[in-house]
Amino acid sequence: MNALRYSFSQIEAFAAIAECGTVSRAAEKLGKDRTTVRDLLDYLEDALGYTLFLREGRRLSLTAKGEQLHRQAHLLVRQAHAFESYARTLPEARMEHITLVYDPFVPQAFLQDLITEFSVAQVRLSLWCASRAEAEAALKAGNADVAICQAVNRTLGNELEWSALGAIELNFYAAQALFADQSLPLTLLNLALEPQLVMHAHADEQITQRLQISGQSLFINERTMLQSLMEQGQGWGFLPTHFQAEKWDQVQALSTEVGHQGLHLTLVTLWAPGAKKHEWISDTIIKMQTLWRRRAT
Repeated sequence: MNALRYSFSQIEAFAAIAECGTVSRAAEKLGKDRTTVRDLLDYLEDALGYTLFLREGRRLSLTAKGEQLHRQAHLLVRQAHAFESYARTLPEARMEHITLVYDPFVPQAFLQDLITEFSVAQVRLSLWCASRAEAEAALKAGNADVAICQAVNRTLGNELEWSALGAIELNFYAAQALFADQSLPLTLLNLALEPQLVMHAHADEQITQRLQISGQSLFINERTMLQSLMEQGQGWGFLPTHFQAEKWDQVQALSTEVGHQGLHLTLVTLWAPGAKKHEWISDTIIKMQTLWRRRAT
């Protein structure tokens, strides 16, 4: 059996004629020309192979088959109108998902603000903590949209773009017992002789050179485990002040010969240029900068 060839306009015209009783009234209801509505009905009847109406002058009445089809046509037209109404209420096309890679030193309070901001905008946000090398690789491979990393003194070429975000202050921390037998302020030699707890992989050479003082290091990039190691006196850390490590059990800020004023790191946002989501990435960068400034004030 050959498939029937008909359009929604034909079914809509049929349903309107059945409800109005005449082609003229149906045309007026549909906002179409009378001849157009007449032709739509003729095409539908030709496709079906039988008539749907009995003609009594200008008045039309449904045949037995027309009566049965009218019920289905009426339901189909209602469903089509419901579909149109739903389609018109859909929001404009938008990106619904952003993947963000962030440095372990990024303040968690800032990330939580960012989650809230995107939640209000109905944008899903995936976040994962990684080294700068991993972040750059993810951006280049298209596995991440934006990264927040420590600034490094090297060019990025044409593969990545960057924008300054803000700075974080650093200080030295350790369990109270770790340097109990040392006089204050501690020298860099004192620090070098004890293990240092670091949160950046050695693959980030420029970052580790800037942050690492001791020749012995224990790598841990999860903050809870870092806290546990430090509380147990397993090493000292050169950490952001926003970690508030001085509130950890038996942990204190260390007095050192270099002090801690002016010890800070600059954070930058990175993204791949020319990405399909570039417009949304730009909005994301602006949101990040706004939230960072808001927290700083």
